[in-house]
Amino acid sequence: MHTSRYRKPGPASGRRLWPLVSFSLLGIICLLALAGCGAANGGTSDDNSIVVLPTPTPGVSQPVSLQAIHMIDDKNGWAVTPDGHVLHTTQGVAQWKDITPTAGAPQPTFSTATFLDAQNAWIAGQVNDKISIWRTYTGGDLWLESPLAISGQGVININFIDPLHGWLLLKNGASKPDSEPVAILSTTDGGNNWYQIDNASQSSSANLSALPANNEKTGISFKSTTQGWVTGYTAEQNTPIFYASTDAGYTWTVQPLTLPGKSAIRTFPPVFFGQNDGILPAQLVDNSHAVVIYNTHDGGKTWKSNPVASDITTTVSFINANQGWAVGSNNNGGNIYNTNDGGKSWHRGTQLGGDVVTIESLQFVSAGNGWAIGTTKAGTIQLYQSTDGGKSWAVVKTSATS
Repeated sequence: MHTSRYRKPGPASGRRLWPLVSFSLLGIICLLALAGCGAANGGTSDDNSIVVLPTPTPGVSQPVSLQAIHMIDDKNGWAVTPDGHVLHTTQGVAQWKDITPTAGAPQPTFSTATFLDAQNAWIAGQVNDKISIWRTYTGGDLWLESPLAISGQGVININFIDPLHGWLLLKNGASKPDSEPVAILSTTDGGNNWYQIDNASQSSSANLSALPANNEKTGISFKSTTQGWVTGYTAEQNTPIFYASTDAGYTWTVQPLTLPGKSAIRTFPPVFFGQNDGILPAQLVDNSHAVVIYNTHDGGKTWKSNPVASDITTTVSFINANQGWAVGSNNNGGNIYNTNDGGKSWHRGTQLGGDVVTIESLQFVSAGNGWAIGTTKAGTIQLYQSTDGGKSWAVVKTSATS
């Protein structure tokens, strides 16, 4: 399972689609697997230097660059292009179909997306401060739009645990250095209707059952219909944000975490493998940006930290509670690391390519099959595939049709 979720604002040009009817678009599956998403990717890149291949025109198969990838297995999956187009495949990662929703004028900017399985996906579309969640249950052949009842600055992330039950974290006010007001919305009908269940507009001491506004939120995730977490960091108090809910998100309480040494941490949404085992990525809030992986084996009641790892970022992809992969840090941007003990130790694998400087997306679906998207020194974006658990990587040429 991948721990990041993709979240990249950017315009998406119009294309043919079914009649109007609305992915969480890194979480990366953070994509990010956790991530979604809000996870560091091992370095910064100059967007102006990235060579974006053209979006396919109707009926023609053309080369296409990928920004994030989320495969369900070796044949079925989803991807997003740098210009915000959503792609779907049933034939593996070489051949894609552009299934981006078309909404008429003005075309929404599609950003945060989440993919549950080969058929179900949700994506946030925004026009000014009006936000809709577009959903598909047909692998992108048909999209349905559900406008949110409240306006906002953008969706931080979307999380679904099954085709019906989902939550999203919405920025509903202007962010400041010491404040990021958010609202939590939930659905029990697959995204047809969204209801606001909590509003983080409180000060840190105003309401202990609500999320405070004076902190940075990195995401929300649930492991059941009732139990979930909101993650982030409070610069004002130099403490991690780790709020837990046991009533589907209506009330929240602080869950303590043991810090690794003297450094504060920024947490990212946890990912579970069954009801008991889970991982929680966190990043030290200092110049090292080192990473620590927390583990739970009691359903999230307690979390134990592993040793700090300075060679990796929080762009991680785990397939179970023990086996995972991570993108290398700034000094190791083209490398993939792996762990077989839940993050206690990390081992450097084979570099994607000698000219890869950053890795934008990472995902494994099994002990052998994995994919990574790297940016080269020349600014080009390239998809790589491994069939031996990251020991070796091969370039995959990708194309798409409308």
